[in-house]
Amino acid sequence: MARPELTDALRGGLLGVAVGEALGLPWAGVQPRAINRTTLLDDVGPTGAVTAAVLAAARTEPAPADVEGRLNHPQRGSVVPRRAGGAPEAAGGGLPVALVLGWREPDALARRAAATHLGFAPVMVADLAAWALAGRPLFHLVADHADDWPPPFHGVAADDRAIVDALLAILHRHDDPAEGIRAAVRLGGGATAQLGALVGGLLGCRRPTAIDRVPWRDRVALPAAEELDAAVAALSVRS
Repeated sequence: MARPELTDALRGGLLGVAVGEALGLPWAGVQPRAINRTTLLDDVGPTGAVTAAVLAAARTEPAPADVEGRLNHPQRGSVVPRRAGGAPEAAGGGLPVALVLGWREPDALARRAAATHLGFAPVMVADLAAWALAGRPLFHLVADHADDWPPPFHGVAADDRAIVDALLAILHRHDDPAEGIRAAVRLGGGATAQLGALVGGLLGCRRPTAIDRVPWRDRVALPAAEELDAAVAALSVRS
């Protein structure tokens, strides 16, 4: 991939994380039946701990011995807001940092060696991120096992495996970032921000020009341009 395409894809992924988390945060802990399509965008605004963890991981060059610690303890952001009746969300365990690992490490063996001891979910996210950065259509990559990942219609629990199962269900059905993020958030449950951020990061990386067309992008308190530039530059060097 040529360098301009690489930096555009990385920027699209980082912005996708932010717009995905911003849409999901207000609906944390809300059951899907209570999420109305007509009011889905009403409370979009701040980002939170997932975006902070991704940016921190992107800007930091991890030493090999530090990979396990960073995956197990990603940097936390500010207090995560919640909707009335909902519950606050954690930053999604090691999944945000696994996303960055996939963008940073193109070699599959090295990538999986860094995450495999953590279980299926971080390995899957890292692989998906690497495939998205390479421009591979994620729909086809998960199609062979689509029956294993039906949409969780009773909400997505805030644990890594449940999040990745829902992520794969969304990626099987959506390739557009805005459509995928909306669908992820409408699943409800405790992981709307984490799931929205991962969907946005993956599809935004794969289709960076589509991030500019996300309807609620202008309402999101996006990271400062300097933060994004630093993260993209660091990832470009490592990729």
